[in-house]
Amino acid sequence: MNYCEAKNPPVFAMEIEKWDTNTDANGTDMAVEIEQLYNNTLYNKALGEQVRGKILTGITVATEDWIDLSYEITDEAITEKSSVYIGYSFDSIPAAQKANIRGKTENGKLTLVAKKLPAQDIAIEELRILNLRQEG
Repeated sequence: MNYCEAKNPPVFAMEIEKWDTNTDANGTDMAVEIEQLYNNTLYNKALGEQVRGKILTGITVATEDWIDLSYEITDEAITEKSSVYIGYSFDSIPAAQKANIRGKTENGKLTLVAKKLPAQDIAIEELRILNLRQEG
C-alpha cells in the first residue's frame, strides 16, 4: 500500500473531481482526489497554526537584567517579520509604560528596548508571536 504524498509546502486545490457511479474505480486515478483532499487538510492545519501563533508565558525581566537599556528574548518561532504582542501583568503596566518599552524582531529573537530603566521588575504574562506576513 502507498501513502498520499504530502506536498511541502502544502498546496490547496480548489477543483477536486467528484466521484459518482460513472467514476472509473481505478485506484491510481481515484488517489489523485484523495491526495488533493489530504493536502488541503495539511494546508488548513498549517494556516491554523500560523494564525494561532505561539504563546510564551511567565517571563520576568528583572531590572538588573537590562543591558544598555535592552533585553533579549529568544525563541525559534520569532522571525524578522513576526508580529509580537506583549501582555504585561497588571502591576507591571505602569512601569513598562514609563520606561517606554518597545520591541524589534530578528530571526530567533525579540529585543526589548527601553527609553529608561524600568523602576521595577517587568512581568510578562503572555508574549504572542504571530507569523502572518511570511512568504509563501
